[in-house]
Formats: sequence, structure tokens, C-alpha cells
Amino acid sequence: MSISPTAWRRVVALTAGRAMLVTDLHGDKDAYDRYRDRFLTLQARGEADHLIIAGDLIHHSGPAGADRSVEMVLDLFRLQEEVGAENIIYLLGNHELPHIYAITLQKGDELFTPRFEKKMGRERERILSRFRQLPFYLVTPGGVTVTHAGATNAIGERSGTQRLFNFSHTDVLDAARVTITEKTRPALQRAVSRMYGRPYSELMQTLFGVTDPADPRYEDFLVGALATTGNEDFDLLWSALFNRNEKEYGNQIYKMVLRTMLQTLSPAEMPQQVMVTGHMDCRGGYKLVNSQQLRIASAKHAHPREAGVYLLWDVTKKISHAEQLVPYLHSVFS
Repeated sequence: MSISPTAWRRVVALTAGRAMLVTDLHGDKDAYDRYRDRFLTLQARGEADHLIIAGDLIHHSGPAGADRSVEMVLDLFRLQEEVGAENIIYLLGNHELPHIYAITLQKGDELFTPRFEKKMGRERERILSRFRQLPFYLVTPGGVTVTHAGATNAIGERSGTQRLFNFSHTDVLDAARVTITEKTRPALQRAVSRMYGRPYSELMQTLFGVTDPADPRYEDFLVGALATTGNEDFDLLWSALFNRNEKEYGNQIYKMVLRTMLQTLSPAEMPQQVMVTGHMDCRGGYKLVNSQQLRIASAKHAHPREAGVYLLWDVTKKISHAEQLVPYLHSVFS
């Protein structure tokens, strides 16, 4: 096997082979099909060994009929089973995260989560179980780290590295769940209702399609609301998956944050030099954020969409500057 665990639960090492990296497809089935088929073609030719989906496979912007998120996730699971989980690697993105915690995700007037929650149907527990297992970071012997959003200074917090790289969703959710008792439940539900301005029963029906209080999912929204409020570990994860990089920290400070994080992510004898991410818009399909970070957009965040790119590179090739990866960017739209 050429993918192996590191000393950290949420960091995996891809130790050999050629990898194809795609990010932020956001329910775009046409784009997904193009990238999947390109990978299978390359693999059959011996030109690619691994497909990496760097988060945000789900949540389409636009009409419900155009959102094929659940279908894409299930097809990716099928591909993992057929090709091998070590060859199809799915990293956690900020759009997958809310479903682990049964919370909502909204941008402007667009509410992303209800559509996906309702469409999961009988596959819900299978999908969420897989989401809970997704790694956050991938490291390579050539020095390239892959993650969804970018570097975060949250690792500088107390035990930040160990807390983030060994993150347990179960621990965070269980800590919230034990605070809910028969005595506290009514008051907690009223508090959530006040927060959202609607009765708890209406929230469950509208956001999650759940109407029966006896349904095991009926309490998930309450658990998630508690788990994600004032929990230091969850705040650490939120910072890692939602941070805006140079737009949040400023160019100079972000360079230092990035350098520190790459050093922290370096296993023994595998120093990490460059980070590749998605998450944010890229006019033309990619952006050199600085000498140590390349941002790519495979569909949704590319402007125009057809400028979307994937990265195909030998993970053992030594990379010291982000610009060295630019020749390995390719398109499926031309």
C-alpha cells in the first residue's frame, strides 16, 4: 500500500505513485463524471495511481434538479470499493462538516444543508459514518501537503496540533449529548427555537425532513447546536476548514502561518514545503497564493467554470516552491 497513516489520526501519508487532485465540485455531476473518467483512463494507462478529492464534493448552487451531490458521494464510495480506498482519497471540506454535526450552512440567502439532508434518505447513516472518518490533511515524500482550505494559526493554541490532527467528532458530540436529559431537553429546545425564531419541530421538518419526535434523528440538531457552541475543539476545526487564508490574515502574516503549519505537518524524514488547497475562488482556475501555496479550482470556484483544473504529479518528486506544480495542471473541459 502506498498510503499509510501518520502518527496523527487526521493526517495520511501518500508515499508513492502519481496522484490526481480535484477539489470543490459542489454537486456538479458533469464535472465529477469528467474527472472520474479522466482518472480511470489515466489509471488504465499507468499514468495515475491515486485520485484525491480535496473536500466540498457536495452542495450545488442553483436549482434542486441540478444538485447531484448525494449521487456523486455514493458513486465515489463505489469507486473506493472497486479501486481501493488507498487509491481514492476523500478529504473533509467545510461543506461536509455541517452534516456531521446536523447544523446548517448558509451563504447569503442560499441554505445548503436541507437539500442534502433530505436526499440522503436511507443512505444517511452510511454517508455520515464515512464523513466522520475523513482525514483533514495529506502529506507526501515530495513535500506537498494537500488540505481543503489552507493553513490556520489555530495550531498555535494550547495543544492545538494534537487536538486538530487527532480530532474526534465522537468526543465533541458525546460531550454535548450527555448534557441533554429529560429535565434539560425542553429548555434546550426552547433556546434553539429562540435562536432560529421558529419552533424546534418546524426546524426539524424544514431543515432535516424529520417530523416524528421518536425518530433518532430528532435530537441531532439539538446535539449539534450544543456541540458547536463554545467548544474549543470544534472552534479549532472550524478555523481550519473555513479560514480565508491571506484574505483573513493578510499576506505577510499568512506566510508565517503557512510556514509554521508546513513545519508542524512534517513527519520524520518527510519535510513539507508546499500546500495545495481549494476552497476559494480562482480566476483562470488556479492561483499562486505565495511561494509555498497553490490554490486550484476544479469547477465551482473557477472563473469561468471551464477554466477548472486538476493537478497530476508524482508524489515522490521533490517540490520546494508552489510554482513548480503549475506545469502539472490540466483541464478536462478542453
